Amino acid sequence: MPNIVNPPWPLACVVLLMGIALGPTLDAMARRSLASADDVWQRRGLATGVLAGLTGALVIVLAPQANLIPAWCGLALVGTVIVRTDLATHRIPDSLTGASLLMGAGLLLVPWDMAAYGRGWLGALALTSVFLILGLIGPTGLGMGDVKLAPALGLYLAYLGWDELVVGVFSGFVAAAIVGIVVVIRQGRARGSAAQTSMGAALHRALPFGPFLLLGAVIGLAVA
Repeated sequence: MPNIVNPPWPLACVVLLMGIALGPTLDAMARRSLASADDVWQRRGLATGVLAGLTGALVIVLAPQANLIPAWCGLALVGTVIVRTDLATHRIPDSLTGASLLMGAGLLLVPWDMAAYGRGWLGALALTSVFLILGLIGPTGLGMGDVKLAPALGLYLAYLGWDELVVGVFSGFVAAAIVGIVVVIRQGRARGSAAQTSMGAALHRALPFGPFLLLGAVIGLAVA
């Protein structure tokens, strides 16, 4: 069924403004989601709100079905909190990965497409297994927080289709690799040629992986 929110722009603008307004609250949620928040945590309420609003507006425009909008807007909000914590601390709290999975499990029932819903859970299982193997055999840049995020990503993307799952995950890895290589090269030039660490470990230290996985999920939605 096509997206019946046509045109989607008015709703997208409303969500954009709501996201900006929720920025300070989402930023505070990100800080509280950590078991022990760092004292040097810098508040970024406006930036968090803009990211939430833009992401929410984008998924409204991209959603192939109007009844998928609640689930993907929910992921946009929780995903923004995940991005905030991962950028600040290189950690994704279990409370956030669990919330994203539970939210998807509930809201993706709204379209009542049991074939797609079952495929989503198969995708969640498959992606979690792959991420767990990659995280254990490392160094790949994947941390356990990323592995725990995999069930939600697999559920959302495989619900759309297997092609969307592959494209979304692959896009996240490619985006992370491109940005990470640029960062590592710049750091290597600054330090000279003495550092001979593995690329995987260097990338893991250079930048968090979670934001790129969520970016890949949006790309997967775009191709749906």
